Amino acid sequence: MTKLFEKTERGNVRAFTLVELLVVIAIIGILIALLLPAVQAAREAARRMQCTNHLKQIGLGIHNFHDSMKGLPPSNYMESNRLSMWGFIYPYIEQAALYEIATSYVPTEWWIRPLVTNADFWRDTLNDAQRNSLGSVPIYKCPSKRGGGIAITATTDDYPGPQGDYGYVVSTRYGDPSKSNGDPAAPLPWWMHCWEYEDPRQRLMASPFQIARPTGGRFGTDAAFTLKCTFASVADGLSNQLFIGEKHIPLGGVGRCELWDFWDCSYLYHGATWNSPSSSRVISGNGEDWDDPPWALIQAAISRSGDWKDHGNPIQNYGFGSYHTGVCPFVFGDGSVQAVSATTQFSILEALSMMNDGIAVSLP
Repeated sequence: MTKLFEKTERGNVRAFTLVELLVVIAIIGILIALLLPAVQAAREAARRMQCTNHLKQIGLGIHNFHDSMKGLPPSNYMESNRLSMWGFIYPYIEQAALYEIATSYVPTEWWIRPLVTNADFWRDTLNDAQRNSLGSVPIYKCPSKRGGGIAITATTDDYPGPQGDYGYVVSTRYGDPSKSNGDPAAPLPWWMHCWEYEDPRQRLMASPFQIARPTGGRFGTDAAFTLKCTFASVADGLSNQLFIGEKHIPLGGVGRCELWDFWDCSYLYHGATWNSPSSSRVISGNGEDWDDPPWALIQAAISRSGDWKDHGNPIQNYGFGSYHTGVCPFVFGDGSVQAVSATTQFSILEALSMMNDGIAVSLP
């Protein structure tokens, strides 16, 4: 048997076998293997805590907006290519300078309304420093999805702009033409009292974040707007209403913004409709008119990070989901943040997403 020798101070020679050395190395390897998952779990716990803190700050910003403006932030101004809720709360999350950048485009033509954040604005109006600043808001990013630094889509993408990992909760049910109440021109029931928009596909049924209209009416050209909803509009109670959640972006989908794959587009776009679901996510609503059958109901339970998009199932483009194992964090109307289990029943999530459906539910 091969031996390794070492001479002691007294001149004696002691030895240990190569087998013993290999055993020691194997034990050290096993200990390292056991330690690595614990280190990774500790890091993920820290990232999840940081994500929760980001959502808490966003919830506080919404409350600050409400206290100052006497209403909830609008989902967007007038149309999907204008400023979304995430831009409106900039001044209330200590990002007033970014609000100035996002509202810097002032049209001179009477037919062009303000608060534009479309592709032309991003490509032509802003410079690189401004684009990078808008893409550097730390509390809009989940550290488990992406690190710090700049997160923006390329100017060649379909919906260029700053990227973020959170979306406000909306419902886009806009009627079923096969039913008597599916006529877009028909009067809306009382529980849709906050809605006001000419495009039936833009109905944000029972959603706390509503489309803002200019104070000058439908054809107003100023940036002043009228808010639709307040905390009092949330008839089911703020503690029973989902406000903000982490958006589902599948593994490999971070940074992708292209036709059909709107996973990670600009959060400055309004996202309650098919053309750019990147500022919001849907829990329940109607699918698009090309679905089979038409006007199909979206039932978006919480997705897992490995769930890829199925073009026959809009949940993969519209739903909520996180990279945190087994849960998805949400901000509730009262400002609290809760980790909602990925196995939560759709009926519970749907009731929590609608602000005045009269259904009282609690998380399991």
